[in-house]
Amino acid sequence: MTEPLEALVVELLRRAEGSRASASALLSDVFRAHELKPRQQKRVKELFHRMLAWRRLIDHALAVATPNGVAPRVAEPLRFLVAQVLAGELGPKAARARIPWVDWQRVAALPEEVRTLPDPVQSLALSASLPDWLARRFHHEFGAAAAELLHALNQRAPLTLRANTLRCSREELAARLREEGIETRPTRFAAQGLEVVTPAQLFRTAAFRAGWFEMQDEASQLVAEVVAPPPAGAVLDACAGAGGKSLALAALLANQGEILALDADAGRLADLRQRARRAGAHDIRALRVPPDAWPAEVEEFARRADRILVDAPCSGFGALRRNPDARWRVDESDLVRLRATQVALLTRAVRLLRPGARAIYATCTVLRGENEDVVREVLAAEPGLEPVRVVEVLGGERGRPISDPDGCYLRTLPHVHGSDGFFAAILRRCR
Repeated sequence: MTEPLEALVVELLRRAEGSRASASALLSDVFRAHELKPRQQKRVKELFHRMLAWRRLIDHALAVATPNGVAPRVAEPLRFLVAQVLAGELGPKAARARIPWVDWQRVAALPEEVRTLPDPVQSLALSASLPDWLARRFHHEFGAAAAELLHALNQRAPLTLRANTLRCSREELAARLREEGIETRPTRFAAQGLEVVTPAQLFRTAAFRAGWFEMQDEASQLVAEVVAPPPAGAVLDACAGAGGKSLALAALLANQGEILALDADAGRLADLRQRARRAGAHDIRALRVPPDAWPAEVEEFARRADRILVDAPCSGFGALRRNPDARWRVDESDLVRLRATQVALLTRAVRLLRPGARAIYATCTVLRGENEDVVREVLAAEPGLEPVRVVEVLGGERGRPISDPDGCYLRTLPHVHGSDGFFAAILRRCR
């Protein structure tokens, strides 16, 4: 990495300290301010995410390798070097040539040292760089698989596109991107997904300007497939955000249905409208609503809808590769608050379902307390509902590899599927 790029990473780290802005927002600001080639952007993003993801391990390394402490003015540049040594990108000898008073051999040996600690929770907390409470959660829920899952959550996320079938096929998109010098390969599970395998500035491509694709993780695409709207169906997207799943649903409906997309944030809905125009998605109506209630027109739409998608606010712990700072921004009290919101949103949706209609509850977390436990609580409290198994919707051959062992819920894990960690459950009103 060149010195100017190294300085950018240090600048990002300094901006992140004490900032409420997300890692993605900070990166966007820096990329707008500096002309960088695609490979340079990729490298800066990769290293910045690594620094955020490994913060606890890096600080532990500093504590054991610099017993006399570190002056504040050199702390961030030194953390950057520590990260390179921990990743094996810089040897102890080369690091010593830059800063001689650090025990770089100890830093290089630290990953193996923390992996073999006798306390499995402390080992996870340091090796995966997590708060203690979150390491306990992962150990409790995933046991021996927790280390592999967390390792995957600390790696670089793949860059995945969804071919917009309102404009083109997946094969046509791949061919057009190849003409623009961008190589892709089909995703393993999502029907319209392509993984980008060469560095690229996708937003500058003619394919993007023509609305041929949206950037969307493979697991997020699968949630839209699980919604499975019927032909010419009506879908309520209750937590639409900037509209990634609404756009995918519009493509599934081939512009022959109705989609009402809700969000409390006017800025996200403005993004949705702009994306819908580019995509040629004409059946989406975006509506701003208060976070704690639906107006009468929304309830009326919900009562006749075929599907209600509740892509609920969650911890985001299934997408730590994309938002590595979430581990430090979310604490245990937030999980309690989120659980109450999730139950309330799903309850509101299922109470308005007509017989035969379905609610799809989805999150981008891997924790049971935000996923299966929410669904069970709502099923226990709301009579007349029944779960619909994912393998019934997608078919056994497609559904089994991406569902829980019973084939009931969509469940993706980065160390198994290569995608973000997502969950989705389907509930049908039977009476």
